[in-house]
Amino acid sequence: MRNTLALLAVTAAAFSASWSVGPAGLSGWSGLPGSDILEKGLLRAGMEFQFVSTDNGTILRTPLKACWGVENNIEAGIDIPVFPVDNAYSGSAIGDITLSGGWLYEKARGGTALKFTGRLTVPSGEEYRDRGSELAFGAVTSTTFLDFRLSMSAEYALNGGRNPFSGSVVDVMYFNAGGSSFITHDILLYAAINGSTSSKLMLGCGGEYLLTDGIAFNGGLRTGTDNFETFELYVGASWTGQGF
Repeated sequence: MRNTLALLAVTAAAFSASWSVGPAGLSGWSGLPGSDILEKGLLRAGMEFQFVSTDNGTILRTPLKACWGVENNIEAGIDIPVFPVDNAYSGSAIGDITLSGGWLYEKARGGTALKFTGRLTVPSGEEYRDRGSELAFGAVTSTTFLDFRLSMSAEYALNGGRNPFSGSVVDVMYFNAGGSSFITHDILLYAAINGSTSSKLMLGCGGEYLLTDGIAFNGGLRTGTDNFETFELYVGASWTGQGF
């Protein structure tokens, strides 16, 4: 019995990696960072259509993301948000661009892992719509038991707004917690809660479908815990193949 449980745990860990591109362009799911690292030489590109309803109006956001396995246990990512429709702020078509990196510090038997992350966000977007310049460092940890995976992350950021050299710099903490589980060999469901010291909590859930070995689709929704009139629906696709 013990050997059977150990085998199931190892098998679940091996197949629990995300097929999408997560926050900041690193491995993970939409709204839920993962502790996985993309294999060396692989490239994963993804795009989502995000319909966002706010108190100021509706927004259609289409982030373009890419993750590259640079070396063993090291990956790099980029996130370029595009706004084809912005009825809330009538801002620029490009949001704040983010460059990121992840280092898998440790991975133990059973799927438990610890990854350190860093990112730099450039204030290329709209003043009130986007967060502005940020330099952040954090960590993501996860553990797997049978077919369920629990992931948690925390990040400390310095926010300089639209101009970090002339304005004030404030610090902020971001956090995420959630879980994921396969319901079939090619369908995964996940749920997460995220927030920061400067914003209210958001709840979300979604799913992934692996169409082929390199193509996957994802979708879900997110909503605020204090006001369900603020919500977000999203659908997307990703491709994984040989990179550089």
